[in-house]
Amino acid sequence: MTAPAAAGRGGAASTVDGYADGACSGNPGPGGWAYRLEWPGGVEEASGGDPATTNNRMELTAVAEALRAFAARSRPDQTLRLHVDARNVIGWLTLGWKRNANRDLYPAIDQRLAELRGRVALVHVRGHADNAGNNRVDGLAVLAAREAAERRR
Repeated sequence: MTAPAAAGRGGAASTVDGYADGACSGNPGPGGWAYRLEWPGGVEEASGGDPATTNNRMELTAVAEALRAFAARSRPDQTLRLHVDARNVIGWLTLGWKRNANRDLYPAIDQRLAELRGRVALVHVRGHADNAGNNRVDGLAVLAAREAAERRR
């Protein structure tokens, strides 16, 4: 995991824009996840990888890590607008879609969303398009997947 960059914590109520993405080379295969939180006064990014995983697992891990980081640093008056390019993640987490795989990840994500109730909005963004935040986390996730593949060798 990369170390988070410095971030600010002052000021009035605000919305933190966040981005989360996962990548996988092969499915299953080496994968990576990344998030970016745009705090007032600073940006926080982190990423990590797994040598044997799936794309959906990495997408969910990215969201889980972004929520964890937001919960750890946010003030009660801050909200998170988390942009994801995987519609299935939004479906599984907010629309009641059936969860067939990665069931071990959902309890922690569901608990975090409950703790942050009313403070988090998951927003779909078109992947590999003209969105700088999404493109950034995609690049970090791909790099993390490559690093995981190297560790696998």
